[in-house]
Parts: sequence; structure tokens; C-alpha cells
Amino acid sequence: MRAAPSMSVLRVLAALALFVLPRAALGLEVMHPGGSYTQAPTGMTYPETVDQFRRVNVIRYKPDGSDESAGYNDVTPMHEINMTVYVFPSPSIISIGSPQSVIEDTRQRLCRDQYETVQREIEGAHPDAVLVEKKDISLTQTGMTHTGHFASYDLTNAKFFGRADVPSRSEAYLYCYVGGKWSVEYRIDHPRDFDAGVAIARFMQDLAWTIPPEQN
Repeated sequence: MRAAPSMSVLRVLAALALFVLPRAALGLEVMHPGGSYTQAPTGMTYPETVDQFRRVNVIRYKPDGSDESAGYNDVTPMHEINMTVYVFPSPSIISIGSPQSVIEDTRQRLCRDQYETVQREIEGAHPDAVLVEKKDISLTQTGMTHTGHFASYDLTNAKFFGRADVPSRSEAYLYCYVGGKWSVEYRIDHPRDFDAGVAIARFMQDLAWTIPPEQN
């Protein structure tokens, strides 16, 4: 009996084939809510617009809503940016009386492992992907600085905003244990010859994380 695809695989399938395969075949729910949308289990709210980006869908990968994404597009001709924000569970930790330093070290290791899964998703979906940069990063949200992981790739998108075989830069950011148990991932694609850095940084700053803080 063939095993059911993992949630990470479903996210890749959604990104690649949402408008090709029947939605039921992907095992996910595509929504187009009006106004701001809040992912109930996490508290993360996605407004209809962030700067010049407009939300185009919300995708639920698990029926309980604990694994969802919101897609945003900037459709400026030849400078398009496809931005997807995912919030889903960080790897679980069982800790009974462990010092906080041990917990933090374990979280860092598990987050690295989770990010390696993200990289494998990209490389599996795009066999032509060439790693450009990989590094640790940080992002300040609601007065708290979160450390995370980043990688960028050069690849070719077979279809991109109505054009075929577009040389693209693909970027992935991951921050783990936001609010103690949630991972926030950004997946971004844009034309390779367009420097989208300012627009991306502004989006990531202006889309506020509304996930409640961890209670110690």
C-alpha cells in the first residue's frame, strides 16, 4: 500500500501543480477568503494586501488548520514576485526538567534539520536548481529577534506569470519555534535579472507575525 504524501510534499505539489491537478488529488483545500484571514490554531493573520503585494489564496494542508499558507503576488510586469508564507508546526520536543540552554540547543538542531527538508523540496522540484547562497539570518518582529535559515537558488520556472521558461531566483527563509511551537517559512520567486531585495525585506517586515508569544 502506497504511503500518503507528507505535508512538505503536498506544499511542493501545491506550488507546482495547483492549476494542473485536481485539488482533491493534492489533498488540500484552497480558499479565497474576503478581508483579513486568521489561521486559527496559530493566530497568524494574513491581510488582503501587504505593501504592493496582494493575497491570491490561502491553502490548508491539514484539516485542523495547523499547516497553512498564504500566497501573495506583486504583478509588476517583468518584475513579478511570487511570495508564499507558510506557518506550520516546528519539530516537537519532549523535555522534562531540562535546562533552557539544552532546550535551545535542541531547537537549533531540529530547525536546521527542518530547513534541510525545505532545501530538499526545492532541489527535488527543480533538478536544475543551483545553490547561490546559504546562511543564517535574523528577523525582528514585534520587538523580538528571531534567528533562522536562508538559501537562494538559480533555476528556471517552466511557467511564471504567463511566460515560459523564465530564469528565476528562488529564495527560502525559515524561522522555527515562533511562539514556542510554530515555524514560519517564506518561499519567494522572481526573475533572475531583477533585484527584488528591497521589496522582499519590506514585505517580511510589514507582514506582522500575530502568533502569540511563548509562555514560560
